Amino acid sequence: MVVKIFQMADSTAALKAGRPRAARILRIIARVIGIIVAVFFLVMLIGDVEIAVRSQGFEGITSEWLFIIIPLIISLAAFVYAWWREFTGGIFLLLGYLLLSFSPSVHSIFYKEEPQFYFGMFYFAVPFLVAGVLFIIASRLDRSGADLKREDTAG
Repeated sequence: MVVKIFQMADSTAALKAGRPRAARILRIIARVIGIIVAVFFLVMLIGDVEIAVRSQGFEGITSEWLFIIIPLIISLAAFVYAWWREFTGGIFLLLGYLLLSFSPSVHSIFYKEEPQFYFGMFYFAVPFLVAGVLFIIASRLDRSGADLKREDTAG
């Protein structure tokens, strides 16, 4: 009987220690994914701008560029925001993923082309989705770990 009581105490201690550690690991993974994706998208965008300027000269930002720039800026801003507010930043990353994914389809409708659905952008923007989900899970694990600590100190 005494042994079972000590085993239960050890299992709750392991649970308390495991959740913040898992949240920390998920947070690090989400940040690494986000940094790699942010650098990739920024390099790609800078390269596209440089090629456009060299071939056509700088004509200013057209409405076509806005279909690329605005969803990308929103997604990158959501990633930066997620470093401080993980849950809301994760939700904004999910919204940024949807904006990036649907922007080519909206572009085709806006320019009265044949409406098309581009599956490629859904795959292209998946890292924002993954980072957003990881930030949300990490914030929930931190919250549940804090709730366990409060119950332990209250009891």
